[in-house]
Amino acid sequence: MRYLFFLLISALFWHLTNSNVTTDNTKLNQDSTTLKQAAPFPLGVSVDARLLTSNKQYRNTVNREFNSITSENALKMNRLLVAPNQYDWSGGDSIVDFARTTGKRMHGHTLVWHRSVPKWVEAFQGDSIAWENLLKSHIQTVIGHYKGQVKSWDVANEVIDDNGSLRKSIWSAHLGPDYVARCYQYAHEADPKALLFYNDYGQEINLKKALAIKAMLLNLRKRKIPIHGVGLQSHISIYHSDSQYRRGLAVMTSVGLLVHISELDIRLNTKKIKTLTITENMLEEQEQKYESIVEIYKDVVPKKQRYGITIWNLSDKDSYQLKDCQCPDAPMPFDTTYKKKLAYKGLLDGLRQ
Repeated sequence: MRYLFFLLISALFWHLTNSNVTTDNTKLNQDSTTLKQAAPFPLGVSVDARLLTSNKQYRNTVNREFNSITSENALKMNRLLVAPNQYDWSGGDSIVDFARTTGKRMHGHTLVWHRSVPKWVEAFQGDSIAWENLLKSHIQTVIGHYKGQVKSWDVANEVIDDNGSLRKSIWSAHLGPDYVARCYQYAHEADPKALLFYNDYGQEINLKKALAIKAMLLNLRKRKIPIHGVGLQSHISIYHSDSQYRRGLAVMTSVGLLVHISELDIRLNTKKIKTLTITENMLEEQEQKYESIVEIYKDVVPKKQRYGITIWNLSDKDSYQLKDCQCPDAPMPFDTTYKKKLAYKGLLDGLRQ
């Protein structure tokens, strides 16, 4: 009898606990305030061209919640420059057209990266002048194609290595260490009104790298190279230190450029455990971390330097983190059915305060 009583009490407790969770999520999804309405600065999302055109729920959620768009992959070199002097504009055009018709700010990603290089470029044969012409032509062709439609660009992406040195890449090998500065000059020539950003990861963890990026940016500014902003990718986890993030953000802000949290997602499964069970406690920690990142951004970055916050794709179903990890995770503010999660609430609460 006592055992039966225990089972009944346990069942009642489980029902009440899970009913509260369901009720809370229902209320969250019924809240009419959107992220872009709550945000005191542009609130963005990177998008996949295929999903944007084929998935109505994806497209409607992007349109409802955000006022800034970043191209996730469609404007990378390997997607565009399919053969010498042959471009495939289909994916990029669909994203830029969506941004224009819905009145959203368009941010282009990315013109120069050590990854996503076409196979034919990797096999390219030529002297330094030929390589220079190849890269200059690519930058100016892409920016020229979207002149007046793309507000800003990640020109150079991840050119500083984790040890603080210039990353060894196909570009540094063929063009020398000062190729980065020339990329910004070429971009500015193609569209003098476009805002030009440097984008990288790890500034919020690796102080040595953050200081190296700062030194590079200050050097570019001293030389009058046209650069207007810096992006912190911010692929972090629920275990990331708020004080570390604040420190890295402060280093980037001190350069005096626009500051963009450019690729935000917050992982739960940092050890890539194949059998991990995602708990309610993890989701609550993720909620708090999203809120903390927004609050730190508002506290550290002066209003005139805030270019906004962009999350890296939309839902747990769409995140590249799951594809890379091949393990359970849920890094985004929306679940696999595009319903709002506690992470959404954390992001919203941080924006509202």
